[in-house]
Amino acid sequence: MLTVVILLDTVEYMETFKSSITKEKILMLTVGLFVVLSVWWVVIFALGVTDDPVNHIFGFIYGGFSLWGGIWGLVIARKWGGLGSLMGKAIYFLSFGLLAQAFGQYSFWYYNYVLKIAVPYPGIPDLGYFGTIPFYIYAAFLLFKTSGAKFSLNTFISKAQAFLIPLSMVVVAYFLILKQYELDFTDPLGTFLNFGYPLGQAVYISIAILTYLLSRKMLGGIMRFPILLIVLAFAAQFLADYIFIYFHDLYFPASFMDYFYLLAYFLMTLSLIYLKVVADQLRKE
Repeated sequence: MLTVVILLDTVEYMETFKSSITKEKILMLTVGLFVVLSVWWVVIFALGVTDDPVNHIFGFIYGGFSLWGGIWGLVIARKWGGLGSLMGKAIYFLSFGLLAQAFGQYSFWYYNYVLKIAVPYPGIPDLGYFGTIPFYIYAAFLLFKTSGAKFSLNTFISKAQAFLIPLSMVVVAYFLILKQYELDFTDPLGTFLNFGYPLGQAVYISIAILTYLLSRKMLGGIMRFPILLIVLAFAAQFLADYIFIYFHDLYFPASFMDYFYLLAYFLMTLSLIYLKVVADQLRKE
């Protein structure tokens, strides 16, 4: 049912904003960069190289996609009133999350390519990777408040969704990731991160899904597609981390794990650009 709703919303939104989208040079450039990086990754995958300079160059450049999205997000937030508005503040914190990922990516790359040593865990890259979580949680909370979703929590169905969606995400996080871990008090920081990553991601994904479901008809439906993209970006981030956890022994620069991170950064950047489209559209009206 949720899949059908998402598909219908997507088609309707794309038709409504077709003219605005074609005028967005930022959008075209972002999509173009993603396509180029995707083709580059396919070539690397087809060649089967794992430790060639081309792998490390790809790792350096694709990590910059989160930097690209984060910087544009800071610019776009000003179109919504910056820190003086809930939406502007939400966009700022989504941008901070992307910039934190950029820090994690480049410090990870520095260990791999410059120092040529195993990346420590916990380590400096986790300052960026884990730092994304509180930024995204707060941004999701602000989006919830901004979208008017809180005013929809007065029916039985909406209250049931508010209970079941977070519960479902915690269950998913437990069976996919947490079930394999045991509390290790000799490594408190590592244990905290092992549990904190999936649980923190479950929180911001839950809030985003709830916001999307409860605000679909609010504000004339104008916000539903950007929020959907944010939900998909959050889900892609969770999936990327899940795949890395289970297949980290197979990791090499430009592996399939890196491509999932690239996808997460692309979707989040895309959501921020669509929020710019919405801001421009509202300004015209």
